[in-house]
Amino acid sequence: MGFLNKLFRRGEEDPEALKAYSGMRMEVMDTKERLIFVARATVTWEGEMCLWPLTKSRLNGDEVSYPVLLRGYDEASRKAVHMTGYITRGDDGGWSVEDPEITAKDNDRAFFRQGTGLEGEVMPMKQNDIFRAPCRLVNISAGGVCVRTQASFQLGDRLLLQSRLLKDWEVVPLMCVVRRGVKRKAYMEYGCEFVDLTEKQEDMIVKAILEMQTNPMQRIRSDKFTERS
Repeated sequence: MGFLNKLFRRGEEDPEALKAYSGMRMEVMDTKERLIFVARATVTWEGEMCLWPLTKSRLNGDEVSYPVLLRGYDEASRKAVHMTGYITRGDDGGWSVEDPEITAKDNDRAFFRQGTGLEGEVMPMKQNDIFRAPCRLVNISAGGVCVRTQASFQLGDRLLLQSRLLKDWEVVPLMCVVRRGVKRKAYMEYGCEFVDLTEKQEDMIVKAILEMQTNPMQRIRSDKFTERS
């Protein structure tokens, strides 16, 4: 309880500070940093904050003053925003946030990452270097993906990733940019940031992550793509 009391110290955030985050897309997590749902935040002129779910919630709606961690990304300052608060389901389908408090702002663009064994293909978007390489999706988040492959890429390369995000879904094309690479024994692992996503693609990624959390069988690789031995 000492940790929670320290983390969720009851306080009242400056309404003016909160207004800057109205309209922000936020990940709502429990105190163990497990994703509950993704929402769009709104803040009234009086400083009342509300979350409007963009995905199905793992909560049943009966919870009152449920402690949560909130994480969003402020495009204006190019910083991640971390908040705490207590949420209660309203009659209109939204969740009111009690005692919202901004706990940190940093340069970390990381989102909740879900481990997965899904397979796919990556294709570099270069006119003079076109090929398809089998890959394994190590983990995926709303902001990017870690892929394992025997193909070689450079930092900054644009890749077209194609994979079934869930076993019974059609193959989904996603554009990403290589941000980092780690050499393993027989393959490379690339951390890639999603770019140029449509709102529909963003929603599909988040829905797939939530489904993989609740149904571990969805993390098993598909049979369409096979890594090179």
